[in-house]
Amino acid sequence: GYVSLTLMSGPGSENFGVANMHTEIQQKLDPSLVGTLQHRFMQKKKNIKSEINWSIYRCNFAPGFEDLFNQGVLSGLYDPDNHVG
Repeated sequence: GYVSLTLMSGPGSENFGVANMHTEIQQKLDPSLVGTLQHRFMQKKKNIKSEINWSIYRCNFAPGFEDLFNQGVLSGLYDPDNHVG
């Protein structure tokens, strides 16, 4: 799979979780990025195309990905109650 090098979003607080998650994924893949933020908060409406693309990606990708996780739950490979910390 692939992870984008930089992620952009509007400055709203609802995007902090996305920014933190993306940064953590990048830092796990490349330890030299520890201490950096792999997210760019855009001012005004410069991120509309990215949000449209994310919406399309979410609609097309998520259902199959969720089905894949459910297969793991049903087969006993994944336990959603077992939190790895």
